[in-house]
Amino acid sequence: MIDPNAEAYTQKARQNLAAADTARAAGQYDVAASRAYYAAFLAAVAALWIEGIRPLTERQGTLSHEAVQGEWSGRLVYRRKLYTPEHRATLYSLYKWRIKADYHAERVTAREARQACQQGRQLVQAVLGRLRVDDRLEESHGTEGFGH
Repeated sequence: MIDPNAEAYTQKARQNLAAADTARAAGQYDVAASRAYYAAFLAAVAALWIEGIRPLTERQGTLSHEAVQGEWSGRLVYRRKLYTPEHRATLYSLYKWRIKADYHAERVTAREARQACQQGRQLVQAVLGRLRVDDRLEESHGTEGFGH
């Protein structure tokens, strides 16, 4: 059984991924890139949560993007090897497009939005796939938690 907090973050990741695809189809490339980043970010938060890692929060109570990116790439991908090496830089790449989309006059291009949606989808799918594997392992061993 998946942790309720991790489940909430995966649901948010799915919603943001759907919003990214809808925005991209409508030619709203800045919105697509921003939502693709948040889809991946929230999936990474769910992955951290499942592994017993609680990302730092800012004073306002928001999750630290720097901390999530660092824990994702450093701990889950590089050290624990829970995700493929290709996923290591995904959050940072998507973050750069989000910053461009949200804070700069220069617009995200159609190509960049397509790449952002692809990368966001790949990371979200990797996390969801791992959660399904963990859930199947838990059921086969008759345990109730992840033991982390």
